[in-house]
Amino acid sequence: MKTFRIAIAIIGVAMLITLLPSNAKADEWDKKTIVTFDQPVEIPGMVLAAGTYVFRRASSIDSNVVQISGNDQKHVYATLLTIPDYRMNPADKTVITLEERANGSPRAIKSWFYPGDTAGEEFVYTSPGKTINEIGALQTQIAELRDAQTRQVERLDAVNRRAQEGLAEANQAAMAAKAANQMATAADRMSANADRRAEAAQFNAQAALNRIGTAAEQIESRIANMDKYRLADQAAVSFAFNSDALSEQDMSTLDAVAASVATPQRGYLIELQGFTDNIGTEKYNLELSDRRVESVLRYLVTKRVPLYRISLVGLGTADPVSDNQTAAGRAQNRRVEIRVLRSSDSVSTAAR
Repeated sequence: MKTFRIAIAIIGVAMLITLLPSNAKADEWDKKTIVTFDQPVEIPGMVLAAGTYVFRRASSIDSNVVQISGNDQKHVYATLLTIPDYRMNPADKTVITLEERANGSPRAIKSWFYPGDTAGEEFVYTSPGKTINEIGALQTQIAELRDAQTRQVERLDAVNRRAQEGLAEANQAAMAAKAANQMATAADRMSANADRRAEAAQFNAQAALNRIGTAAEQIESRIANMDKYRLADQAAVSFAFNSDALSEQDMSTLDAVAASVATPQRGYLIELQGFTDNIGTEKYNLELSDRRVESVLRYLVTKRVPLYRISLVGLGTADPVSDNQTAAGRAQNRRVEIRVLRSSDSVSTAAR
């Protein structure tokens, strides 16, 4: 797997990266670092959208608990249990390493190093089952290394008994014993890190399940609230033949719609339906009706109507309100209908 390393500048210094630029600044106490990503990146259990985030250590007891929150630090996206990672030389900037994923998938954050540190945090993606297998393999390696160490000690005793064979052989045996001990110590450390990796994977999996449960509750709540919306007001704007341009009169009508939802600025939805006359092909008229509702949408957004409160659909020649056999009738059919829906909760609140 190919790893990309990112050197992030501290407090306002621009960082260069092969595919995306980021900026960062850092604090000393909890390793707080502000990072901006120009494209999505993956962390254990979720994908962060492009934007600015705050990385920090969340616990003064366990330095491997990392919290990732939004730039305002009010919304916590993830609290992750990491494992230690090491680099040979410290950098004077924050360093983040990325792992490349399959085509079409965002890159994953592998490690995070604070400026001046050689020890950092490694983000864990390994599944618990795989980690258990790795632990078993490491334990076998540790046993073999300790057996090798025992054999080297026995060899040292034999060398002492055969001192006449020369000091060189004794020195070589001592060096071999030292190397075996270092290997055993490294294996112990690898086993401990494997245990941490399994613990972190389980911790992150539970956090992901909690987020899924919360999202499901929010979706159910939104579906239930949809049944509370009722038609409160409606209007329509008309268009010239083969045109999606708004006239001044249309803009005045839309100004009135925007003003009607300005206060209170919640508890409402706006539905836009676009239509055409019957001249032209069905495909062309559907595309024209789409352009007409998009013109109305863009204008309402410029009047500070939130985009997420507007739904739109182009219906082509469907539902004519007048006879398409006359010019006057066709003019009435070239329209966008606007319906303002308000929730019963907001209506009852306003009444009180």
